[in-house]
Amino acid sequence: MLYLIGLGLNDEKDISLKAIEAMKSCSSVYCELYTNKWHGSLNRLEDMIEKEIHILKREKAETDFLVEEAKTKNTAFLVPGDPLTATTHIELLIEAKKHGIAFQVIHASSIFTAIAETGLILYKFGRSTTLVYPEGNYDPKSPYDTIKFNKKNELHSLVLLDIKEDKQMTVKEAVGLLLGHRAVKKDEKIIACCCLGGESVIKYDLPSNLKGDKQLEATPAVLIVLSKLNFKEEEALKLWQSNKI
Repeated sequence: MLYLIGLGLNDEKDISLKAIEAMKSCSSVYCELYTNKWHGSLNRLEDMIEKEIHILKREKAETDFLVEEAKTKNTAFLVPGDPLTATTHIELLIEAKKHGIAFQVIHASSIFTAIAETGLILYKFGRSTTLVYPEGNYDPKSPYDTIKFNKKNELHSLVLLDIKEDKQMTVKEAVGLLLGHRAVKKDEKIIACCCLGGESVIKYDLPSNLKGDKQLEATPAVLIVLSKLNFKEEEALKLWQSNKI
């Protein structure tokens, strides 16, 4: 049996009782922390389930290791946020199905629903995109094309920020990239969110103000590039705008 379990957005307190029971029934429990930053404690989670949790690097998690383990024993794989937000983990379920291995997905809080805290209507979002760190000649234009496409179709854009093992992109860095690629204008108000699901910080402001806001230095963070707002969204966004606007 393979359990694919969401850790939630913030810490071990986001774990569901169903997930705790599943982990207690497993012979092996593994975790990845490369798809998003997680503020929880694996040590405290180990105390809760009374067994060790092994961290898997991407290189091993994306092999057939977990599927092979699940052939002979109950195995859990923990993922920050919701376990299927990172599309790479769909492959685990496909492989489990191919090998006749039973599996269960235990969902948790996700950035794709937490952004509703801004007051924006979820069905008015278009395709999400991820800003990545430019490296040498590698500077993909697809994120900026996605934002342009969404604007044209009057849809908001959820912009996820790149994460590497040693760091995660900040609001300041991300806003700089959007301005540099002219994906947003200097006089165009956007939304920055940090640590949604925990000690959330939400700001609705001009890009230059967001870049210099000390409250927006925490990670994980996302940006939202806005399209046409309805009256209820406009009312909600007044909660997050600064006095500088």
